[in-house]
Amino acid sequence: MIEKNKILIGLGNEIKNKIVSNFKKGDVGRMYLDFLNDKYKYGAWIYLSNIKSYICEKNNIILVKPINQINTQIGGTIKNILNYLKCEDTNNVCIIIPDIYRPIGKYKYKNYIKIHEKIGPDFYNLLNIDILKNLNNKNYLQLCFGTNNLQNEKILTVHTNFQDDIKENEHKMFLNTFKLADEYFNKIFLNSNYISTNYIHFKKKYPAMEQQKNFKISTSKRRYILDIYKHIYK
Repeated sequence: MIEKNKILIGLGNEIKNKIVSNFKKGDVGRMYLDFLNDKYKYGAWIYLSNIKSYICEKNNIILVKPINQINTQIGGTIKNILNYLKCEDTNNVCIIIPDIYRPIGKYKYKNYIKIHEKIGPDFYNLLNIDILKNLNNKNYLQLCFGTNNLQNEKILTVHTNFQDDIKENEHKMFLNTFKLADEYFNKIFLNSNYISTNYIHFKKKYPAMEQQKNFKISTSKRRYILDIYKHIYK
């Protein structure tokens, strides 16, 4: 039986030069791919003009860095990449994105994608809608790395956050986060006998809009509202 390729696609800021020495927060997904490349010795990145991406591969694992900037029309780029690599099963695909709603040092694997209608035309809503439309299914993994510095009181837009410089202490936090996320990479993508000592957080499907039956009538409404906000912003 032929083993299928497993593909990791790191989205981020536009790549203008082959060698990027000054990463921004929006480049965290590509930083993670570089981390994997260095650790597992994938070799040099090769630019493929057909899909406008840098790729490297080893043992049926393909790392991909599109040069296009992450935006709400990136779904077409991802579709072209998967078509070029002849990937028909998106269960073997992991899309890595920077997440401004999650603090630096946190990450989450999502094994399903949900559109939050309550928050309207949010950047991530539009991003996921476009990806789902182009892939025509939800059967892919999404890895989100937090880029929000909660100590900074200034609220930044998505674009401003992605272009924000990474401070030295934040860079160390990203590297520690990559090491934790690497445990799942070992378990699922490399199929090793790696024993995890850290709890890997998955976003499980949960009927947030249903009222909880195990609470008193006086508190059920309040609990219902809290559940809505909890799962919208989680």
